[in-house]
Amino acid sequence: MNNTVYSIGLGPGDPELLTVRARRLLEESDVVVVPQSDETGRSVARDIILHYIEPSKILMYYFPMNNDREELDRRYTDLARRVRDLVEDGKMVSYVTMGDPTIFSTSNYITEKLRAVGLEVMHVPGISSINAASTMLGLPLCVKGEHFGVYEMPGDVGEAVSLIRRHPTTVFMKVNRKLPVLVEAVRKAAPERAYLARRIGLDDEVFYDMLNCSPPPEAAYLSVAVIRRGRPAG
Repeated sequence: MNNTVYSIGLGPGDPELLTVRARRLLEESDVVVVPQSDETGRSVARDIILHYIEPSKILMYYFPMNNDREELDRRYTDLARRVRDLVEDGKMVSYVTMGDPTIFSTSNYITEKLRAVGLEVMHVPGISSINAASTMLGLPLCVKGEHFGVYEMPGDVGEAVSLIRRHPTTVFMKVNRKLPVLVEAVRKAAPERAYLARRIGLDDEVFYDMLNCSPPPEAAYLSVAVIRRGRPAG
């Protein structure tokens, strides 16, 4: 029995940004597990993979967005057992995630549970929103001799300003309800360039120039901020 499960990165949203390997493994899989955080069944990940596989292959699995660690742990464990049963029945199973499986991804938690029930996990890299945003903006993450930082958006303005001033380029992910903190931090840090990219690769993709406007509250969902300091902080 092949006990390998594939954790596949789908990229930021555009179905054409899947790797050739990701597409091949999706087509070869008997079951493709799709995480679902919306009780209505809406899923960007599902919309992406439907370009390449039949709906009958898809197993939707709901994870509530309530930050209840105990409940989420139960859900991860239950899913791992269901996947193990499928593999024991001879099924090839893949699990998909937006972006890359190793960057702020539910896949990290699922991988731990899958390994705990005796399965191997092979990660298939995906184009992250970090790379997609910087590329579409034509904004370097770093050049020779530089470094850049990637952080979950902090809840404190002072901390955010400190992080912006620490690197030539700073990326903030998981902005969500902390958008007002980001806006104020950009104002105080006064970087050379600052953008908030929303729903990259989707039909309603928007890039906000934060030096010239304040993004609306709805812009914080499925967004990533790329901030280029451009010169040493004085």
